[in-house]
Amino acid sequence: MKKKFKRVFSALLAVITVFSATAVFGSSTYAAESETTPVVSGDAGAVAVEASTEPSEATEPTVPVTEPSTTATEPTTAPATQPTTKPAPKVGNVKNIVKTSFLTDKITLTWDKVSGASGYYIYYKNADSSNTFKKIAEVKSNSCTVSKLSHTTQYHFKISAYVVQDGKKYEGAGSVKKTATQPGNITGLGKLHSYDVLEFAWNRNTKATGYKIYRASDETKGKYVLYKTITNNKTNSFADKNVKLGKNYSYRVKSYRELYTVCCYNGASSEIKFTAGMCAPNFSMTSQLSRVSLTWKKNKYASGYDLYYATSKSGPYSKLGSTKNDYFNTGKLSNNKTYYFRVQPYKQQGSNKITGTFHTKAQKVTKNAYGTNIGDTYIEISLKQQHMWYYRNGQLYCHTDVVTGNDDGYHNTPKGAFSIWQRQSPTTLYGPGYASYVNYWMAFTYSGVGIHDSSWRSNSEYGGNTYKGNGSHGCVNTPYSAVKKIYQKAGYGTRVVVY
Repeated sequence: MKKKFKRVFSALLAVITVFSATAVFGSSTYAAESETTPVVSGDAGAVAVEASTEPSEATEPTVPVTEPSTTATEPTTAPATQPTTKPAPKVGNVKNIVKTSFLTDKITLTWDKVSGASGYYIYYKNADSSNTFKKIAEVKSNSCTVSKLSHTTQYHFKISAYVVQDGKKYEGAGSVKKTATQPGNITGLGKLHSYDVLEFAWNRNTKATGYKIYRASDETKGKYVLYKTITNNKTNSFADKNVKLGKNYSYRVKSYRELYTVCCYNGASSEIKFTAGMCAPNFSMTSQLSRVSLTWKKNKYASGYDLYYATSKSGPYSKLGSTKNDYFNTGKLSNNKTYYFRVQPYKQQGSNKITGTFHTKAQKVTKNAYGTNIGDTYIEISLKQQHMWYYRNGQLYCHTDVVTGNDDGYHNTPKGAFSIWQRQSPTTLYGPGYASYVNYWMAFTYSGVGIHDSSWRSNSEYGGNTYKGNGSHGCVNTPYSAVKKIYQKAGYGTRVVVY
């Protein structure tokens, strides 16, 4: 009876032991990992992995457990058998991590090959904002390029080798490389003043330590030299007072970042050029006949002027045109609408064009002239441009260069809004010391100023600056073909606007 009880008790104990071992060794849990932004490229064996924290040691294999056996006699316990396992391989450390290239958004690293390594894990952290390494890839070769990084940012990279044995990976200790991306390019570089002080500004790089200003001039034979180091990144402008009027100066601006005591990371430079004295013209404007007329005083250092306009002060601005004169008339614009204008001087030196600063001014467009509603059919004469237009029912019928009254204070063609009151073809015009036969005559002032042909002038005399010294007695001298065309359509009462 006692022997039977012992056999039953022994069997029951064996079952409980097996059940307990199964419950313990059959359970395990795994933590989810998060994704990372950087992209790693290396060789064909590069594999991106999910983010993790510091690398952990490989898990040792679980030792199997043997169930006890039972017989009809007294229970006997089989001696435990120790499994035969290979020792964990020894994994060497990564050495000599070198940054072989870097840009604003990527860094390339190489390191010494580790003997026997199956591959390498790549970890990184943005040292400006994080204290935690994240695993971002594993590669087979001893180099990689990490892209999609931020400019002017310090990064730490940890690289460790691993060995694959019996389907498991064993990781060695990691080595860390501290480095940074290249500072971003200077943006928004623009001129503020360009007379006896040359001043410019740019967009601030909040991650930079500061900025370096390089200058090239005649004094340096056109070569750039370091001119100023700004150690506060909140200072994003520079004014140079050491300049001479009429001389050219070029500047380059770089952002830089100092890290790790001895390392200075410099960004690419942006360039801006000045001619000292070529400042913003102070221009005036008037509007008539749906045009805007702009005038200014010439700058002796400028070769010409570019004109821009927009429908809002902030832009965008479109180019109206260029001129070497001190005036400009726009084309027809929308009536009762306000436009914004800029006149920017420039200096042309071969293929190089240096621009000056500019003011921005607003002008409301009107289709009237001198406070009078002119209508849609009229003759328009610009004294500055020495040009005449004839509009019929709002459409341009013809236009031509002309020669107006001599600009001497006595014979100038009068400005204002007039109407044709006399027409003759042909006729002879009489004045003090002259009698001129003309084919077509249209008078618009009662003092004897009108539009007529002038056979005594060559075609090259019309337009330009002929009126400054060799102008008429006040009339508008017009090429024969153009005045004939106008005379055939412009009847009595046709409005004439001179400005």
